[in-house]
Amino acid sequence: MADKVGQWLDFTAVRPAATGQLAMPDALDELDLSILNLAIDRPRAGVREYARLLGVARGTVQARLDKMARIGVIAGYAPTVSPAAMGFTAFAYVRLNLSQGVLDQVTEHLAAIPEVIEADSIAGDSDLLCQVVSTGPENLEEVIQRIVAVPGVIRSRTEPVLRRRIPRRIKPLIERVARDLARRR
Repeated sequence: MADKVGQWLDFTAVRPAATGQLAMPDALDELDLSILNLAIDRPRAGVREYARLLGVARGTVQARLDKMARIGVIAGYAPTVSPAAMGFTAFAYVRLNLSQGVLDQVTEHLAAIPEVIEADSIAGDSDLLCQVVSTGPENLEEVIQRIVAVPGVIRSRTEPVLRRRIPRRIKPLIERVARDLARRR
């Protein structure tokens, strides 16, 4: 696994930004960003190939990947799996309103429902925003019924996704960090 890089990248190790500026990971430089771009463009190429393409030593690339994993920029090495390819072709957002003081318990119950693939606590007129997959409209109704049966769920609002227009992407963020880094120099 040390020679492979996945696509799950997350910029979490950042310092607060001044007004109008991007919060920059202090430890990232142009080489780090080049490695991240390669990891996204060619996730299965491996460290040796990244080193060859960048004209640096394999140990340098591996050390940079290890550093970025340690500080949280690279958040994992899992493959990207398509629920649709496994038969879960419908996707929806489900907003939940909860009773006071039950967030943790509701979250535990939701984690036991396989079709709830993500849940985030949010601010606004709902308490949780869940990403839900299903095999179709009838199955979506069944999943929603299991969700609203969770103790502490007061109300739900479901928003089926018709078509994903922009898939999850990180490369534009890396490019922005690179531009901001170049401006700072």
